[in-house]
Amino acid sequence: MKNKNDYELKPYTKTINGIRTISLDNDTIRILKNWKKDQEKHGVHNFIMSYDDTPMSRTTIPLIVKRFAKLAGVKPIQAKGLRHSSVSYLINEFNADVLTISRRLGHSSPEITLKYYAHLWPRNDETIADKMEGNINFKSATKNQLNFTGNQNIHSVK
Repeated sequence: MKNKNDYELKPYTKTINGIRTISLDNDTIRILKNWKKDQEKHGVHNFIMSYDDTPMSRTTIPLIVKRFAKLAGVKPIQAKGLRHSSVSYLINEFNADVLTISRRLGHSSPEITLKYYAHLWPRNDETIADKMEGNINFKSATKNQLNFTGNQNIHSVK
């Protein structure tokens, strides 16, 4: 983008995995449909975020985030922070697995997702240990049926 009237929409993404379809909940779809109707009233048909049906400048989004963060009384974050917040929400609220998150983000592998987001998944070790209790049934033999003669430490010559 050189300016508002001189820009190029590229037919590709950073990686092939960036071309994807993600599922959206009905609330989000309703909000987007209403937003589209509102934008069309203002002559915006080609972009989700636009004032005049041309792409926004790269500096516009940070200004919008800063303005609304101030109104909400929260610390402003970079636009990519919204992506991280979304992942945190999916993991913490819905226990979304790494493969689902990886696909939604357009990562080429779950390893990339784990590299950046592994700290967000809860530590389940204690939960697993609690669930294992009572699931292992062990019955001791009442009679030794082995004729064991092989431990060298017991029979070693000194």
